[in-house]
Amino acid sequence: MSDSARAIAVQALTHCDVCCSGRHVEIGFTDHAGKPGVIYLPHESLSALLATLTAAVEEASERRTGTAGVQLVHPLVDWGLDRNGDDQSIVLTLRAPGGFDVSFRAAAPLASALSEALKSSPQTVSAAAKPAALARLRH
Repeated sequence: MSDSARAIAVQALTHCDVCCSGRHVEIGFTDHAGKPGVIYLPHESLSALLATLTAAVEEASERRTGTAGVQLVHPLVDWGLDRNGDDQSIVLTLRAPGGFDVSFRAAAPLASALSEALKSSPQTVSAAAKPAALARLRH
């Protein structure tokens, strides 16, 4: 972290709201002294933040438990499958409790391989190796 950056020790998150234009998200929190604060994030930063937080939770879990390969796993309560507009790929949406949805676009060959893997067996199968380095935001 830069020497000029202001560190904020967040005690608890209080709310998350999307502005009426959709241009930013407001995340409310209380700091270590109980004082309220707000962070405004532009829409363009949200996907990067989501990927970074997922990787950070996994790394923090590994460090806390001392167990390598800990993954952030949510219960799956529903799913959806739609054709993408280009007709060459599909959009797979996975739904967890509490309104947490994640959607992935997959090209036809990858979607077909996933279908076969789901039908064949419950063994561990992967289309690609997990990246060695966790995603990080560095500015």
